[in-house]
Amino acid sequence: MPKAFTELQEKVAELIRSSPAGEVEKHMKTALSSAMSKMDVVTREDFDLQQQMLAKALEKLAVLEKRVVELETAKKAQ
Repeated sequence: MPKAFTELQEKVAELIRSSPAGEVEKHMKTALSSAMSKMDVVTREDFDLQQQMLAKALEKLAVLEKRVVELETAKKAQ
């Protein structure tokens, strides 16, 4: 029975490829690909990496701000 389903799937796929629906699908994929390439987007991986880097930078900034306050307070006490 699975072979029959596989053959049916292949026949339906071939029918779609040879029909106007197949052409429409190709044109839509091309149009979407073109539109996406013109957009200024990044991959999810790059976004996540930048987000991690920003979080680390913000943590370091908080530590440095605290240290500056401590040094300013110490200088005023002198």
